[in-house]
Amino acid sequence: MLELTTAKSVLLTDLALCVNHYRLFTPGIYVCLHVTVVLDENTRIVPGLISMVNHGRLKQCEPVERGFEGPPNFVLDVFDTDEMAEYEARRSTFERFGVTEYVVVENAEPLRLHWNRHDGSRFVDTAADRNGVIKSQALPGLWFPVEAVARRDWWSILSGIEYGVTRRGHHEFQETIWHKNGRSSQDDPIPFDAG
Repeated sequence: MLELTTAKSVLLTDLALCVNHYRLFTPGIYVCLHVTVVLDENTRIVPGLISMVNHGRLKQCEPVERGFEGPPNFVLDVFDTDEMAEYEARRSTFERFGVTEYVVVENAEPLRLHWNRHDGSRFVDTAADRNGVIKSQALPGLWFPVEAVARRDWWSILSGIEYGVTRRGHHEFQETIWHKNGRSSQDDPIPFDAG
């Protein structure tokens, strides 16, 4: 685990506030900071933040006494510009093990957002939509306005999340958690893409 400077700790705390705000609208997920993720017997990583689906067919990892085993659905890290080699190494590892989304905020001025989404075989860089928002696929309803992230405008991000969780994608995502077997098989695959 990379040691956090005060600036990176503050940034991670602000970002965690946003993801945790989403969690308050989304019963059935975990959000944890600096917890060990065991991907296999030789691969352990302590990311800045992870979120995992706790029930249903989208669950990818298991909580254990000292962290989680398996790939989380969503991982977020904070790196300084001179630490981007570590970002690339983690990106490769998370890609190999099937993390659904790996997000990195590069601590620069302005902040830079790197959003990686697994397409089933590899990570693809995810760009903002025409409204300037990245809509999480791992956590539908988690909407991040890219310009707000760059400006450290946490209020706009919180507002985006509050709007995102009112959309159908979040409701459909919740159904996969609330129902023992998820949605009925007639709806395979899950009808939401992101958002």
